[in-house]
Amino acid sequence: MTMQQLRDRMIQYLTITIPLATLIVSVLSLCYFMWWSGDHSSGALLYSLMPFALGILISIPGWFWRREAQKHDSKSNS
Repeated sequence: MTMQQLRDRMIQYLTITIPLATLIVSVLSLCYFMWWSGDHSSGALLYSLMPFALGILISIPGWFWRREAQKHDSKSNS
């Protein structure tokens, strides 16, 4: 595996896998609070959406890195 492939895989991990995994965790925690525990408060809703919000925050650098990597690749190929 070349460094470019490794970089692309890490960017994909940051921008796709982390938000998807945190969305799944948020849905599971929402199910836990709303149905199994019977807590229908807004605090439970906010607490269950917190992992997804953190996943989006973690993935923000990956969006910038993807753009910079594409610029770098186009410079290297020219």
